[in-house]
This record gives sequence, structure tokens and C-alpha cells, in this order.
Amino acid sequence: MTGDEPRKRRWLRPLGLFVVALGLAVGPPTVIVAVTFSLLTLCTPGGKWTGFAFAVVALAVVFAGEPDGGMWYLERGWALLVGGAFAASTMAWPDRPFFPRALGSLAIGAGAGAAILLVLNGWSSVETMMVSRIESSVAATLELVAPLTEGGARASLAEAVARTAQVQGVLFPALVALSTLASLGVAWWLHIRVAARSDRGLRPFREFRFPEPLIWLFIAGIALVLVAEWSVGWGRAGTNLMAFMGALYVLRGLGVLVFFLGGVSVAGGVLFLLALLMTGPLFLGGALVIGMGDSWLDLRSRIPMKSAGKGE
Repeated sequence: MTGDEPRKRRWLRPLGLFVVALGLAVGPPTVIVAVTFSLLTLCTPGGKWTGFAFAVVALAVVFAGEPDGGMWYLERGWALLVGGAFAASTMAWPDRPFFPRALGSLAIGAGAGAAILLVLNGWSSVETMMVSRIESSVAATLELVAPLTEGGARASLAEAVARTAQVQGVLFPALVALSTLASLGVAWWLHIRVAARSDRGLRPFREFRFPEPLIWLFIAGIALVLVAEWSVGWGRAGTNLMAFMGALYVLRGLGVLVFFLGGVSVAGGVLFLLALLMTGPLFLGGALVIGMGDSWLDLRSRIPMKSAGKGE
């Protein structure tokens, strides 16, 4: 982290993560943010009384009121599993970087959740609730855009949204995992902001990386998809592994691009979005290749960063 980085841009990190969490989440990411922030604040020694007050209020808001169905318990149970694991790992390894702690906490939460569902034979119920939530979101989306379309355009839009919902139904484990990672980042930033009055809880996006052996998860996903149907059974597990790791490698590739550009200005961010909208899969595929290349070649250590001073 450079010493002259503009402070006014640091708040974009948690904001960007929250947007990612909101865009990928099947349920409200605020539950994971609130629970994880509260557990971190209440369990970490040396906190300020204002932090404890915020934590108590956040927990009260999350758990107040009458449960409105199985999703209420599912969302809060998942938040407690992952948030508790993250708080425990933070207490055990306080100097460890955020992302390894978040990945480890996600793995622990997923393992514990899978064990609980296996004992209770509850996976089918979870899948039913998730698919129902996705279908409700699809219906709300179609109702919102229906006045803006007519005739054939409306039918085409409905068909495209239905296909997207079908894919989401298959990929919701990967979507939940990615949204959870982003939510943990927001909670960690809030914790550091409240406890230490610091806005340096998250490192710049241009430094984003993760352990290199995780490439084998992506390879395992490819292997499972090649030997089984992509949407069921082990093939579905492989599809979700590919989606999860592929998204992380796309982000890593974008981080490499930002590194070599010396940061991204507002205009640069607009250009990034235009490139994504205009080229879509081609742009994401290029970022994926760059991210994997950085994993093998460590590109950022070979070429110095462009010192353009554009920001982050």
C-alpha cells in the first residue's frame, strides 16, 4: 500500500465489495455484514465502547422480529457459521492478511454447513428455498420492466430472464460463496473503521491475489464437468467450482490491469464498464487468462507499476 494513495478513494473498496455482494447474493448480504461485524467487535479485545454499541444494535436489528420462514433461519445460520469462523481466525491469526482468513472461514462455514445438512438430510429443502427465492426475484424483475417492453421484445426478455434464473439455480452455491467473501470484506472494513478509526482495512484492488494452489480447484471443476452432466450431481459441483474460481481469477486479472495502469480514474472506470458491456464474455475471458497467467508467472513482480498516480 503506497503512502500517497488518495484517502478519498479508499471508501470505494467497501462500496465496491458491497455492490458485488448485493449483485450476487440470493439473500440480503446485510445479514452477513452485520453478524460478522458484531462478532468481530464483541470478540476482539481492545475494542471501543462505541464499537460494542454498534455491534449490539446490529445484532438486535438482524435477529429482531418474528421469523418469516426457513430462509430467515438459513441466512442467519450461514452468517453465524461464516462470521464466527472469521472472528475466530482473526483472534487466532490477527496479523494474517484478510483474504486468506476470509477464504479459510468460507471453507469452514461450507464444511460445517454441509455436515449439518447431511445429518439433517436438509439439502433438498435448502435448494427448494433458494430456487423459490430466485423465482421470486425473476417475477419481480419482469413485473418491473414489463411496462417498458411490449410484444416480441417482452417475450424475448422473459425467455432470457428465465434462462438466467435456471443458471442461477444451478450456480447458487458459487454465487453465495462469492457474495459471502465480498460481505466479509465489508464487515472487516467496518470493524477496522470503528475499532481503530482507520480506513486501511482493505488493501488496494491492484494488489489482489490469493494462494496459487487454488488453481487445482479450477482444474478439478473442469475434470468433473468433463465426466458428468454440468447441472446435476458431481458435474454440478464441478460447475460451481469453475464459476467460483473463475470469478476470482477474473478479479485477479482486473487487478493486474489496474496495477499496470497505475490505478483507475473515474474515466478509466467508465471505460472498463463500457468494455464489459460491449464485449462481455470476451473481456471477462481476457481477464481470466491474465489472472491465471499472474498465478503462474507473478506478472506484477516482473514489471514495475506505472506511476501515473491516477488512484485506485
